[in-house]
Amino acid sequence: MSTPDNQLFEFEPFSLDARGGILLKDGATVPLTPRAFQTLLVLVQHATDVVDKDQLMKEVWPDIFVEEGNLSRNIYELRKALGDDPAKPRYIETIPKRGYRFIAPMKVWVVKASSTVSPISQTTATVIEKHTFARVVSDAVEGTDLQPSLDAVTAALLPAVAQRKRSINRAAAVMVIVAGLLLAAIGVFLYLKRVSVSPSRVTHAKSTLVRLTNNNAQDTGPSWSPDGKKIAFTSNRDGKTEIYLMDVDGSNVLRLTNNLTNDDFPRWSPDNHKILFHSDRDGNWEIYVMDADGSNQTRLTMNSADDRAPSWSPDGKRVAFASNRGNNNPYNFDIYVMDGDGSDATRIVNDPEYDADPSWSPDGQKIVFVSGRNGNFDVYEMNADGSGQRSLTADNSKPDIWPIWSPNGNNIAFVRNTEGNEQIFVMDADGGNLMRVTNNAANNSLPSWSPDGSRLIFPTDHDGNWEIYVTSVEGELSRLTDDSADDLAPDWSPNGSKIAFSSNRAGKQHIYIMDADGSALTQITNSPSEDTEPAWSPDGKHIAFMRALNGKQNIYVMNADGSNQSRLTEDPGFNETSPKWVPDGRIVFTSNRDGQREIYLMGADGSNVTRLTTIGATQAAWSKDGARVTFVRPSLEKVEDAFWLQVFVMDADGGNIRMITKTRNSKLEPSWSPDGTAISFTVEKMGSMANIFQVGSDGGNLRRLTAGPTFDGRSAYSPDGSKLAFVSNRDGNPEIYVKRLR
Repeated sequence: MSTPDNQLFEFEPFSLDARGGILLKDGATVPLTPRAFQTLLVLVQHATDVVDKDQLMKEVWPDIFVEEGNLSRNIYELRKALGDDPAKPRYIETIPKRGYRFIAPMKVWVVKASSTVSPISQTTATVIEKHTFARVVSDAVEGTDLQPSLDAVTAALLPAVAQRKRSINRAAAVMVIVAGLLLAAIGVFLYLKRVSVSPSRVTHAKSTLVRLTNNNAQDTGPSWSPDGKKIAFTSNRDGKTEIYLMDVDGSNVLRLTNNLTNDDFPRWSPDNHKILFHSDRDGNWEIYVMDADGSNQTRLTMNSADDRAPSWSPDGKRVAFASNRGNNNPYNFDIYVMDGDGSDATRIVNDPEYDADPSWSPDGQKIVFVSGRNGNFDVYEMNADGSGQRSLTADNSKPDIWPIWSPNGNNIAFVRNTEGNEQIFVMDADGGNLMRVTNNAANNSLPSWSPDGSRLIFPTDHDGNWEIYVTSVEGELSRLTDDSADDLAPDWSPNGSKIAFSSNRAGKQHIYIMDADGSALTQITNSPSEDTEPAWSPDGKHIAFMRALNGKQNIYVMNADGSNQSRLTEDPGFNETSPKWVPDGRIVFTSNRDGQREIYLMGADGSNVTRLTTIGATQAAWSKDGARVTFVRPSLEKVEDAFWLQVFVMDADGGNIRMITKTRNSKLEPSWSPDGTAISFTVEKMGSMANIFQVGSDGGNLRRLTAGPTFDGRSAYSPDGSKLAFVSNRDGNPEIYVKRLR
């Protein structure tokens, strides 16, 4: 559909300027990556029409072949920027098995050369049929390659255009916005000219584990404010345990309470205005609330028993807490719920054993808590009215305490006493996919989530006394790259001393090499095309990679220093991707040369090309002993009403095919552990996030390796199996991270 590039599209409260490449919300710029903006532009240009996925990908990526996963990520970014709910869409509707449709009522304006603005159309989209996101993924295979768009870059934060008063004439307002857009575009141009495109030299890896407090006192009980700007915590640095406030970097410490008794366990209200805590200032532990600056401290519970560990409901109207009121045994705590002013306290857990540590789910439907009813402390969940109580950690004999929901409701962090110390774990909301976060000889306790769900703050006695640390949700990671560009597809050299990856920090995706600690960065390709997916040869002397030029992808090989680049695949009109080396020196890759994507083998010089599969298999990786191949393809049978992509293993000759995963959500990018006992892979969750998992080569011992609310993918084991490199956009754009596995 050909349309002029001087159009303005208005769909309340947004305005999209086709020429300026900018999206506004109430006059303020909404940051979008260029590809995401182009995706939105195509959709609004075809307003009310269904735009097929193939058509979208051709218009957004006209010169390069990309996988459908890139489109899914763009749609996810757009929905997040627009505040759109895929289950109840206001702007972008998913049409199962086909594509997407822009459904919001819209006005289209043309900016003429005379600087006048004329309306050319007004559309009112009619939604013929509603589709929930769950139905979309159940009707078709939605999983595809997770690799981000090859040239997606983080959008510069543009100067905000001042919001105009509603009383201004519509045409005049649009002219003002256009002028602002032109100024913003000039600003972006100057910004891009100012920023150097030469590679930034990375000097060393940056740890995600950061110490926030540093004194001889006991600092514990941290709680992250909902706006992400402050951390409340308790400390006895001034004598008694009191409640303090600090910035998220540990600076600007402010004391909020000042009593001769103990104040503990601060918990922020959802609106960021108040803090719950418990105090023994009245002779026993009672629940109090105060303003976020420490003023208006008010007692909520009035009982001779001990009331502890309060937790706000998501709407801020109710408070859950633990109390031993009415029980002869002082250790027999039960769970209560009361109104936010302390009235109407109701017991919802009545059990003769210890029940405490309640935490409300983000949707307000459930509460997790700790119970000792089965002779061991376990994490339980229940409905908000106390019904439906069930254990989430009953299969473990270790004591589990202090559960807390992640902000998105997908995960629960808790503390487990293992090997004599308290350690932090994370599991899915249903109790599955357990992941250990801390792994040291210290005690690590009372975790609290960051508002975006990417980090955990917790107290630890690692330094001899209790101090507060913050870490990624997976524990300590090493961030190897730190650049505004997209760093993708890491691969370890055979001796583990270097990592190859691709980056568009010089404009297009090119291949780089760095030392394993992130230092000594060197660019080794510099073609006018897009180079990515580097793969080291077994002897470390060569690197295979994928080059995209004129909309087609082919496999190349070069010396490890970037010299002697040569093309290995020559079939015109086809796409050859995902090169990996076989231990005997051949290269395995994916190609659609025979009509559908399949796995192929060729010599290191491109000769003797043979097809290995005929079942729609892709993304193959060879085990180090040369005996087995792992790959992905749609499941052999429906899993929850969909043929999700699953991880398979077969013998090196293509026989003895077996599926080793069988769960919902598509699996991508499998990678062998060096000893051949495990395979890491990416699980993409309906285009909204992706995490890395590990499974035994026989399909057992499923283990979660990352748990952030972002896109983690493209994992690669170090040669000794002790580390895992992967790509994550948890800090805003794709970067290379390393996780220690043992």
